[in-house]
Amino acid sequence: MFDFPLFLDMTGKPAVVVGGGKVAARKTKKLLGAGADITVVAPTIHDDLTYLYDQGDIDWIKDICREDYVTSAFIIISASGDGEAQRIIRESMHPFQLVNGADNPELGNTVFPAAFQDEEFHVAVSTNGASPTAAKSVKRKLQKWFAAKNYRK
Repeated sequence: MFDFPLFLDMTGKPAVVVGGGKVAARKTKKLLGAGADITVVAPTIHDDLTYLYDQGDIDWIKDICREDYVTSAFIIISASGDGEAQRIIRESMHPFQLVNGADNPELGNTVFPAAFQDEEFHVAVSTNGASPTAAKSVKRKLQKWFAAKNYRK
């Protein structure tokens, strides 16, 4: 897959996260930081998601994935690890929707890069999903470099 680097204004955009575990929590936090309007679909959710729900930061549908929950989303995050949920997403997603297959990269058409922001830059690193660990390592090195303001030399 060819990844097209792009930064999106997610403010108020409807995002559906299918799954309630650690991966879903991590993706939800990234979307929340970008201003997305997030609904998590899962029978149960991780403590981090429970906190966000209790604070009113996200909506939670206490159910399994259903077509009605994903068809109007701007972005869908598949993070349940459930084959049936993945099938529903695959069969009901529209060509104009962004889909992140956190639990099955072949399902998605977008990836979340390892990213950070400083005062002047927003930097993202991706290995096209081949090695998230390597991307995080490069991100940390770049953060240190930027923190030292080496880009001005």
